[in-house]
Amino acid sequence: MTETPDILREFTAGTRRRALLQGLVAMGAGGASFLRFAEALAQAPAGDVAQITILSQPGAVPDILRDVTLPQFRTRQASTEVRLEVATNAAGYPRMLTQRANPVISGGMFNDIFAQRGRADGMFAPFNREFVPNASKLPAGLATPGGLGIPFHLSPFAIMYNPDRMEAPQSWNDLYDPKLRGRVAMWDAYYDGYIMAAVAAGKPPSVEEGIRAWAPHKANIGAWVNSPVVAEDMVSRGEMWCAPHWGSFMGQARARGNRLAFVVPKEGGVQWTGHMQVCTGFNPRVTELTQRYLDTWLSDECQMAWITRGFFSPASTAVQVPDNLKADSVIMSAEEAQRRLVKPDFESIGPNMPRLTQMIIRTLKG
Repeated sequence: MTETPDILREFTAGTRRRALLQGLVAMGAGGASFLRFAEALAQAPAGDVAQITILSQPGAVPDILRDVTLPQFRTRQASTEVRLEVATNAAGYPRMLTQRANPVISGGMFNDIFAQRGRADGMFAPFNREFVPNASKLPAGLATPGGLGIPFHLSPFAIMYNPDRMEAPQSWNDLYDPKLRGRVAMWDAYYDGYIMAAVAAGKPPSVEEGIRAWAPHKANIGAWVNSPVVAEDMVSRGEMWCAPHWGSFMGQARARGNRLAFVVPKEGGVQWTGHMQVCTGFNPRVTELTQRYLDTWLSDECQMAWITRGFFSPASTAVQVPDNLKADSVIMSAEEAQRRLVKPDFESIGPNMPRLTQMIIRTLKG
């Protein structure tokens, strides 16, 4: 029987890691022994990394990454394949937590809340700026709170509506209009709409205050949604008339033919930011290659693709938003976003997600 030191020497020699784990399973390894093998596997050095796995949002994003960033990376690192794991943060992050003893995803894109949840959970590592030179193109002040992560695109979070059913809301308080009874779609897993309800009530950008502001008007909530596509389709069909929503996702849906419009009311909207992160639990070479790949997301070519194909606002100052795409404030420069949009304290929101969701359920869904 092969001794554990012999197996660990194989890991160090760079034998294909996934194949070795599969072999261990086939031999009946399990429990604590398999966990020790898996941990050693994740940490073992390797000069030649065959594959890195990156978490990607669904929608238009995977196609942009495949068409724009993968060819860039291949010209620099032809021997390493990039596999995209396509999932929302809400679905992908819990899986990452369960896999942390034997991690698979070495980096990816995370929204404001999950960027902070991952920091609190010890899931993310700092970037080495030598490996991400395009980060120098970000404007002053645009940074991931807490120091882990780098912003790579933005989106205003404001109000999506059906222009055949209603006029553009001028204030977040317009969502309380009795004419909208049963016509507003809301989230219980994302909190930006409640943050702006608090701001419109003259309060700080607090999720709790926004939930309280909505309480007297909860009859206006006609649907609870857990998918951007579901919200877009319901509003486009006229089942719901409006919903707090991401400008970028609305733009993608409108490009697909949905009957939708978007407005940033007088109180503003939330600056929703996509943050690229590098995950802990990998050997230095995997970590380096992950960062070098993520740097392509900040390249001029990718930043322009975020704008023209994804309707995202660019994080980089090196590209300009074309005039024909500035309508509805769906897309804006990073400098404009920082002037016009609210930046909540996601460092405190992230760890409190379960409590906040329970408050929504008790206060608004009960």
